[in-house]
Amino acid sequence: MRLCTILDTTTARSVGIPDAVCDLVVPHGAPVDAIASILPGNPLADDWVGLLDLPGDLLVAWSGTLADELFADDPRTWMAEGHERFEAFCDDIRESLVAAGRRLCFRPHGRHVLSDPQGTLDFLRRRADEPFGLALSPADLLLPSMLPDAEDHYTRILDFMMPKADLLFLADAVPGEPVDEYEEPPMLPVPLGEGVLPRAAVMEAVHTRLPEGVPVVVAPRDLPTATAWRHGAAR
Repeated sequence: MRLCTILDTTTARSVGIPDAVCDLVVPHGAPVDAIASILPGNPLADDWVGLLDLPGDLLVAWSGTLADELFADDPRTWMAEGHERFEAFCDDIRESLVAAGRRLCFRPHGRHVLSDPQGTLDFLRRRADEPFGLALSPADLLLPSMLPDAEDHYTRILDFMMPKADLLFLADAVPGEPVDEYEEPPMLPVPLGEGVLPRAAVMEAVHTRLPEGVPVVVAPRDLPTATAWRHGAAR
């Protein structure tokens, strides 16, 4: 298990990465060797700016939404309009990625264009010879309404998406409080081990289905828990 963590911009510059303009993925214990740069925001927004000449060979971005807010609920995102916008975005950025020698790894989310295993795998097959990949965070694909069937969802995510991952993010979440009776609440981030992410199933998949050498990325606060999980403890 190749454990990595996330450095924010200020920390990255303080440890010797002066060109850091966004959060970076770095190996745990070797913070000056950036593996990936994390591009913030919504790639489908008109004002999104995605720099390509950044530390690391990999770039990480959301697949995006047609909603005004990054994690808001907008059904247009999953319909033809959202998918057409996303495919056009990929077409527009493809040659620039090739010229920059970068691979853009999309991080699927339950409210974004890439929101489930089948749609994500179909996209990867269509773009197999292009500079696009997968940054997988299993908890990101669940919404509160899916939690009663969470075991089945995680089985599909871990069985079919884990083998295709370029990076694996271990992040945890819990359902937020409902705002009203019409809109489903979002999932809210919590420390690793305190949410819906199933430790045993995830670690079994890491050891049996994650390609060798793929970075396993955690937030700095989650390093002790991730280390305990790696060694089989149920922290």
